[in-house]
Amino acid sequence: MAICKKKILLGLAAGVICLIVLMLPFAWAGGDSQLPVDQQTEISTIQAEVSPNDSADDSFEDEEWEDEWEDTDTIADPLEPINRFFFHFNDKLYYWVLKPVATVYAGFLPDDLQIAIRNVFDNLRTPARAVNSLLQGNVRDSSTEVARFVLNSTVGIIGLGDFAKDIFGLRSSFEDLGQTLAFYGAGGGFYITWPFLGPSNFRDSLGMLGDSYMHPLVLLDADDRVIIGAWTFEKVNYTALTLGDYELFTSTALDPYSAVKDAYHQHRKGLIENK
Repeated sequence: MAICKKKILLGLAAGVICLIVLMLPFAWAGGDSQLPVDQQTEISTIQAEVSPNDSADDSFEDEEWEDEWEDTDTIADPLEPINRFFFHFNDKLYYWVLKPVATVYAGFLPDDLQIAIRNVFDNLRTPARAVNSLLQGNVRDSSTEVARFVLNSTVGIIGLGDFAKDIFGLRSSFEDLGQTLAFYGAGGGFYITWPFLGPSNFRDSLGMLGDSYMHPLVLLDADDRVIIGAWTFEKVNYTALTLGDYELFTSTALDPYSAVKDAYHQHRKGLIENK
């Protein structure tokens, strides 16, 4: 059987990820493996204040300090120059293209209709959530997602309304393949900013690729132009519903790139840990 064009595109995406992996040794070789200067200074000050006699008596406190320095609660960013370039690319794309289009779009469509459209796209991701819940051993959540998909696709009119939640109280599990990989012990790896797609990490990038194969449009062998058009439409609709949020977040940050990176890391960490 001939390979469809969309599968070729997804294969190219996997190739990009592999290329980034090959770039890692060069990225790490150029980076500084030492702690930042301010942390080095603070550690030196702490060591100078503790005498040899104190070290035996305060071993428990030393362990606490050691644990504190080890638990940095950050994500590795060996590709920071590339990531910053794509961050600025996405930032300009937002202000110059996406925001103006979304502003006009929001002027024509009322909020209720925008929310209904968002529900449709959310409903299309239900099969991936059902599979990932099952892969994590959560049969109940997987069954709930299947019930949500059936109810919202029929009574909810292709997902325009969240009938399953409003009437039966069936809420989404919000699982994805990135969380499933984390469930089996996979770490985030390193931070990635994708053009058009935005912040991610190595594990979640693989997760996005895997989840895309479970999207109904892909399963139904839709044309590439339909898939790209649907993704663009969803992006514009989402932006119209959240106009002003990105501007407020980045304008109040000293370093918008770092703020977005940390926010993404904490968000994904919360989804993984709060089961």
